[in-house]
Amino acid sequence: MIKTYLLDSDGVDRYKEDLPWNSDSLIGDLGLNPILNAMSSGDQFLLKNSTTFILNSLNSIENIKYRQQVMQDFIEHRDYADKIYNITVSFITEAQKQFFWFSDNASLSMQISIGIIKLFSEKIAEIREIIGNMIGEAKSTGLKKFYSTVSDTFGPEYMATILENLERLQFKDGITMSVSLGMGNEGKDYILHKPDTGKKNIKQIVGDKIGQHYTYTLPERDISGGEEITDIRNRGVKKTAMVLKRSAQNCMEFFKELRCEIGFYISSINLLEHLKSRSGQYCFPEPQETESTALEFSGLYDLGLMLTTNSKIVPNNLDGDGKNLFVITGTNRGGKSTFLRSIGQAQLMMQAGMFVAAESYSGSVVSGIFTHFKHEEDKTMERGKFDDELSTMNLIADHIRRNSLILFNESFSSTNTREGAEVAMGITKALLESGIKIFFVSHLFEFASAMMEQNNESSVFLIAERADNGEHTYRIVDGSPSITGYGMDLYRKIFG
Repeated sequence: MIKTYLLDSDGVDRYKEDLPWNSDSLIGDLGLNPILNAMSSGDQFLLKNSTTFILNSLNSIENIKYRQQVMQDFIEHRDYADKIYNITVSFITEAQKQFFWFSDNASLSMQISIGIIKLFSEKIAEIREIIGNMIGEAKSTGLKKFYSTVSDTFGPEYMATILENLERLQFKDGITMSVSLGMGNEGKDYILHKPDTGKKNIKQIVGDKIGQHYTYTLPERDISGGEEITDIRNRGVKKTAMVLKRSAQNCMEFFKELRCEIGFYISSINLLEHLKSRSGQYCFPEPQETESTALEFSGLYDLGLMLTTNSKIVPNNLDGDGKNLFVITGTNRGGKSTFLRSIGQAQLMMQAGMFVAAESYSGSVVSGIFTHFKHEEDKTMERGKFDDELSTMNLIADHIRRNSLILFNESFSSTNTREGAEVAMGITKALLESGIKIFFVSHLFEFASAMMEQNNESSVFLIAERADNGEHTYRIVDGSPSITGYGMDLYRKIFG
């Protein structure tokens, strides 16, 4: 398979069609739908493509930075990215029409393959010209390697040779083949000979007449004879037709992969344009080594929320370097869940090689991202809500591994507070011992206060801030665990 080098320096980190097992949870819990819709701009292919890229996280710092550089080049040259993408769509659309006519008829299949390869040559020439116009300003290794592919691997001289050979395979002067006779004088061991397109001199013409020749002219109305000649022709070109078909399929696969990869960058730019139209801050994050447990950001906000509301979005800051447990408490509607979603979004976008919705973001690359959010009770469930929470946790335990990130949102609160706190503590301790980074939004005061009493230097405790008058600021700040509830809110609402 031909490499494009648009995703990584070795050309091995290719487009993955499969989604992770918890993709639905990640999309729902982290509020990714508005982000994915902005990326796709109504294009169903780009929607599926964007979802695949965001949810299949990279685990290599080198590859993350590699994609960031390619993306920065395309951000500066959006028109070039659009042109290349449109060419890929044009090729795939036309080639798929021709692939429809493939059959067991070797001669027909060969002509179809020739048409597809010729189309490939035409479209590659267009891409070569586009990349050639921008390569002088490109800074990324990815685009330079891609240019090398289309200018060297598929250079003009090479493609001219391909087209010349394809022209020979049209067999406009007939087919020359040799065949042996088998049982019952049936033909076997068909060998197709290279067509001679050169002009013959007198010696060659005379030489051709030397030796014994047998000829047969098919009568015009001999239908069965014509069918037999066609069958002989198909047997003679069968191997060549198979090779050409594989080549045509490789051409199609190259353009399909290129469409996915360019589509990812175009979708990211679509999202960036939405973000800029709302005056949103963004940055290219600094990925850190997995074992470093690094995390520090400023001005981080929920991008999905910003795309769906006209209200002012409150950003948050955090210095969590070297920490692996973050417990967030506070009253309802204070911004805790929003804060949690913003972290999950940023981590996924960083590990896709994208920008993030923040002024600055630096974090360790995690081996997996998981969510365990409280959901409204499903009346069709055959078991209790708490049982369902434990079942979900058990499923996560089957997949989570060291250096993963898990986000809990009001988990284990569907039972009484004492039991919920005990379960939360047991699970949290087990995960920490396994090297998992945890963010835990909780109304379980017993759980939060017990974790704080352990005075673990690797833990951070945050609360939803309230102004002196009791109003929510929607900022998440350092603070000791607090008892949560609606009590004071209702009191102020009723009694002023």
